[in-house]
Amino acid sequence: MTYGIRKEAMRRPHRSRPFSVAFLLLVVFLAIGATVALWKGCKVFLNFLSRETRYDKIIVEAGKRNMVDPALLKAVIWRESKYNASEIGGKGEIGLMQIMVDRAASDWARVKKYPLPSAGALYDPELNIEIGSWYLGRALRRWRNFKESVPLALCEYNAGLTRAKKWQPETSTGDVISRIRINSTKQYVKDILKRYQKYKNEWKAPH
Repeated sequence: MTYGIRKEAMRRPHRSRPFSVAFLLLVVFLAIGATVALWKGCKVFLNFLSRETRYDKIIVEAGKRNMVDPALLKAVIWRESKYNASEIGGKGEIGLMQIMVDRAASDWARVKKYPLPSAGALYDPELNIEIGSWYLGRALRRWRNFKESVPLALCEYNAGLTRAKKWQPETSTGDVISRIRINSTKQYVKDILKRYQKYKNEWKAPH
């Protein structure tokens, strides 16, 4: 009987070996999976961080061509798409500056006497920013005689010219934000003005 017990005890380690190997393989598999997930996560995070500076050169050049402060242009892009060139809006707005084919792109093509770009072409950052900066620049020049020309131009960019005209102050020095009747547009203007100030103070635009 004693011999039998000893013999059974001697066999137990042999039976635990497959379990130990399987457990080790599981640990290795989980470690590899965690490493891959961490690498992908870091890649996504770094890609997100690089968005904010990725288009700076295009922004500066387009801003100069269309007489828009690059810091303001950058603030609009931040608010419209968070620098995501593939962004699609709920009404069909496309890309970094959320351009619509039948509005900003159509106006730009008509005035410049260029062929109307396709929706697919508007995903190109350079074309998208060019059209958006031209559209915003035109709005800024339209309201240049008002002290708050920037808020009025942002109203036009977000809600259209007809609404911007309704919200224009009675005098050239009057307040604009208090006259905006659409809450989402009011917040839009506030967000951009705040970010615009931040970029003017902190952003080092490329030469």
